[in-house]
Amino acid sequence: MEKNNRRKTESPINIYAKRPKISEVISVVAHQLRHPISVIKNYLEALISQDFGKINQKQEEYLQDALYNVKRMAEHVDHLLDVSRVEEGNYALKLKPLSLEEITKPVIKDLALWIEASNCEISFKKSTEVLPKVLADPIKTREVVENLITNTIKYKKAGRGKIEISLEKKGNQILFSCKDNGIGIPREDFKKVFTKFYRSEEAMEMDPSGFGLGLYLNRAIIELSGGKIWFSKNKDFGMIFYFTLPIAKKET
Repeated sequence: MEKNNRRKTESPINIYAKRPKISEVISVVAHQLRHPISVIKNYLEALISQDFGKINQKQEEYLQDALYNVKRMAEHVDHLLDVSRVEEGNYALKLKPLSLEEITKPVIKDLALWIEASNCEISFKKSTEVLPKVLADPIKTREVVENLITNTIKYKKAGRGKIEISLEKKGNQILFSCKDNGIGIPREDFKKVFTKFYRSEEAMEMDPSGFGLGLYLNRAIIELSGGKIWFSKNKDFGMIFYFTLPIAKKET
């Protein structure tokens, strides 16, 4: 009898008592995906390099397409990890003096073939004076510049796309701007632009594979570097994205 009473008074196990945060789930899943994606990427690169035997042109095309998509998967996983770090307050940057011009020019060069193939033209303008260095993380700052430029290519309107990149000194900061004549952003969505997973309906139609994390992470990177990021509507078509970074007080 006592045994039965004891059973009735025992509290049931609450399986929801210690549910992990969404950011923790994302972090765990992303970490688990990293290794298999890396393995697949290495095998594809080895096959394309013909380390295991010759392949024909059609096989190479399929393998190149597979490798491209695996690399995109890897980027998405890295973005998810970065988002979880931002939300947990563990997103650390390695700030040091660097030339924003020396960050921007290689990005434009690396994207040149894609820009040409997409029927776009790009121009880069800066003042004639040597711009001072900014205090920023070289890897993450490059990611910001690359994301802003690739967005202009992906979301161009029909016809010739135009991209204008410029750098100039504004007080104790360097101002970067990226202007395009693309599809733009609906005014009713302006407040959502730098939020997680935001993508306009037209953007999703043009590039269904995107996650909508790029601009969210851009904002985190720039603000953690002591700068600001914003945008405005181009007077004709498209958008202009800006960001500032503080000039390094002492170059080391």
